[in-house]
This record gives sequence, C-alpha cells and structure tokens, in this order.
Amino acid sequence: MSGAAMTAGDGFGPALAAALLGADRAPAAPGAPHGTAPDLALDPDLAGNPGGALLARLAVAGARHLAGAGLTAEALTTFPPGAAREGRACPPAAAARLALLLSGGPSAEMRLREWCALAGAAGVSAPAWLLPALAPLREKAPELVHPVAGAGLDWLAQVEAGAGAPPPRAREAADWTEGTPAERRAAFAAFRGRDPEAARAALQAGFKAERAEMRQHLVEAMRAGLNDSDEPFLEACLDDRALGVRSAAQRLLARLPRSRFADRMAARVAAALVVESRKRFLLGTQHALTVALPEESPELARDGVAPRSWERDTGRRAGLLRDILAAAPLRALSAHPPRLLIELALRSDFPLSILEGLMAAMRREDDHAWARELAAVLGEAAAGRLPDVKDPKPMPGLWARAAAALPAEEWERLVQESFRTRGAEAVITLLGNAPHAFSEGFSEALIRWFSATLRATRAGRQALVKSWAIGRSSQACAPSERTAAAAAALLEDLPAESADQTEQQLRNQATGLAEVLALRLAMRREFGTGERD
Repeated sequence: MSGAAMTAGDGFGPALAAALLGADRAPAAPGAPHGTAPDLALDPDLAGNPGGALLARLAVAGARHLAGAGLTAEALTTFPPGAAREGRACPPAAAARLALLLSGGPSAEMRLREWCALAGAAGVSAPAWLLPALAPLREKAPELVHPVAGAGLDWLAQVEAGAGAPPPRAREAADWTEGTPAERRAAFAAFRGRDPEAARAALQAGFKAERAEMRQHLVEAMRAGLNDSDEPFLEACLDDRALGVRSAAQRLLARLPRSRFADRMAARVAAALVVESRKRFLLGTQHALTVALPEESPELARDGVAPRSWERDTGRRAGLLRDILAAAPLRALSAHPPRLLIELALRSDFPLSILEGLMAAMRREDDHAWARELAAVLGEAAAGRLPDVKDPKPMPGLWARAAAALPAEEWERLVQESFRTRGAEAVITLLGNAPHAFSEGFSEALIRWFSATLRATRAGRQALVKSWAIGRSSQACAPSERTAAAAAALLEDLPAESADQTEQQLRNQATGLAEVLALRLAMRREFGTGERD
C-alpha cells in the first residue's frame, strides 16, 4: 500500500506529548495556533482551546486506528483478480476453520499446517482476506503454503516492497550471489536442482572469497543434486580452515560410496573388525569377532573422526570405531551376512559402539535389508532370546530405533505382532519411535490395544500414563469415522471423575485423542475429502 498525506490524524506524537505535558504547555503543530493541529485550527470552536484540541486530536487518532492505517480509499491498492487464486475457491466452512486456526496462536500451528496440506491436496486456495495472517507460516513451511497462497502472498510482499520490485520467488531464483544468507542458500540449492555441474563450477570460482559461515551454508546446499562429480571439490573442502565447512564436506562425502573418503573409511573398518571362522568337527563353523580399536590421528581428524571430550580412555577409542562405522559405506561389511556381524557385535566387548555405528550407516544409506536384520536380531536380544549378549539393558531401545528404519507397513506389522507377543513396555518403546502417520487399519488396532491394556493390569495403565502414548498418537492416527468412533469408545471406558491421579491422567489423554481425531476428521469433511488425506 502506498503512503498518503496525513491530515487531522497526523499527530499522535504531538497528542501524546500534550497528554503528558499538559495541553497548555505542549508545543503547537507547525502552522497552527497553540494547542491545535493545522486542520483542527479551522474549527472556530477549538481556536484557543488547547484541551478541546487535544481531545479532538485523540478522537481522530482513534478513528484512524479503527479504520486501519488511516489511508483513504484512493490510497489502497486494488487486489488483482486471480492473485490469490491457486486453485478452486475455499469452501466457507474451511475458510472459517482457517480463521479460527490463525487466531489460535502457537498451539494451533500443527493443525494450521494440516489445513494447508489438506487445501493443497484438494486444490483449494486460501481466502484472500486471510492472506496477511497466513504470511508468517510461509517462512516456516513454504512447501505447504505456496500451493494454497503463494501467488497472493507474493503479490502482498511485492506491494510492500514498492513499485517495480520483483516478486519474492523471482528474487529467490534470480541470483544466488545476492541476498541474505538464507536467501542465497535457497537460491543456490535451487540452482543445484536445475544444473548441479554449473552450480558447483560457479561456487568454486568465488568460494575462497566467501565468509566461513557462508561457505558452510553453500557446501551444505550441495546436498541437492549431490553426485560423484562433486567429490574432488568436497575432498578439497576437507582442508578448509573453517570447521563448519569441513564438517559439511565430511557429511556429504559419506553419501558418496565411491569417494576416496568412503574408501578410507572402508579400509579402517576392515582393519578394526575381523571375523575369524574355524570349522570344528561335529560342531560346524564357529565365528569370532576380533575388534582392534583405532588410534586417533591427524588423518582420522581430517575425515571428521576425533575423540569426544566426554569420552575417556577406552571409551574414546571405541567412540572412534563408532564414528568410523557411521561414516563408512555398508559395502565395507559385505564379506559376511549382516545377521552374523550383528550377533558377533552383541557378544563383543564393544557392542554399543559397533551397533550405534552400524545403525547410523544403515540410516544414512536407507538400507532396508540391514534395517530388517538389525530389527530382528535386536528384537531377539530385547526379549532375552539371544544368549551371551554382553549388555542386554539397552537392547529394547536399540530394537525400537532399528525397527523405526523399516518401511511403514513393516513397522506396523511388527508392532501389531508385538500387541500379541510382548508386554506393554515393549510396545510403548516401539511407539516411541513411530512413523509420523499410521494407516487406518493400524490406527484402529492401536486404539483397541490401548483399550485392552487399560482393562488388563494397573501396571499397563501406569505404563501408558507415563509414556503419554495415548495422547501422542492423536497426530499419527488416521482420522476416519472408525478411528474417531474407537477413540470415543475408549473415552467411555474411563470414569468421568476419579480421585486417582493415574485414572484422571488417562482420562485427559483419551479426551485429547478423541477431540483431536474428531477435529481432524471435521477438517477433511470441510474440504469435501471425506476420510481421505
């Protein structure tokens, strides 16, 4: 919106001064008799009446405040047709819901994000009158807001920037060498997405002239379009004088399994972990794992493997082994079946260091075969079915973390099997590493398990209360007629009032689950998408 000449209301500052100093002693506005604003001086009733002029000025300032920014109709910029329209018009009920969510503060942000995701999936645009209130969310979740309000928000930003300014998204894509660090990083990532080779060449040309923090941001942005051609540049970054740049390069090189970095890590793994196999008469082949802990060195430090300050003595060297495994390609362990290596690691003197490193490598490569083997073996160890495990206490937590790397449908099958075969504590541990969204079938099964556990034992009820598993599942459970009904039935199983703190907390959590599922289902109905996401 453009500026406009101020008249009667252009004087909140002088009005405030008059209120503080006294209407008689306050300085007069330029060109006006003492105590009156120029326009107010035209009123003969206010001439020579500082108190009346002060009251009139305050009344005008209040009217301007209520009217918006005090601009005349001519000063307002017309909203161009189609600027706010990303898709079909927003249904009235969905628009009203958005208005409520926007006024709900930080506690409503999760539902606000969900509203945008639903609107985007339904091809609906946010109503124009709510765009200013929606603008702050674009900074946090541009991928959700752009599809439903991007054009309208771009138009608003352009108007605020002044005539002739390019739209924000055009600025982002124009030149990665200008703008704030965040804008440059985003523009460079977009450049990498379009042309990785040209982007890297452009970065190399002026890399040394960049400040250390900016170099780090730009190297991190090379994750977009990362490929083997980036390896020489990233390898050179390992000698950068800035720790942040070196760390960023180390993380990216670990994602290039054919890099020199990966080869060095694979060689270190081969030197540290040696499986010895011996065939014994009538006993078959027996295997043993020999662990040679690495020593710290400048070469290791260059690759980002260095002792951590809180680890001492043997723990420091075991930590080096963990970090080497975490950065090494899984192909370094391909000489033996994963299950054999995992079992031998559990029986070694350094089970946690080896398993932590293996799980980090598995997550980095998103290797489902390793995830299945880790989940299977650690599940047996957590249940006490694997002999000679050196340190069984952490096994349930490790099992849950390994299971979380499984594909979602496999994770759900594992948890549903655990409903029947494991205790409440084990299931709750698995739920603590759950995916972000459950299928409808699993959601129903989970709520039924909540109900059965509540009826079974007080220990199970206490485990549910402490974990907040019921309340936390409200976001992940699929909102449908059936799950909403199951949650309502769960609530009915609990007493409305109880002096027992555990019972009351269970009631509160079940109430939260039922209310959130009902709200999420209602949001879908408002978009006309029924029970579908």
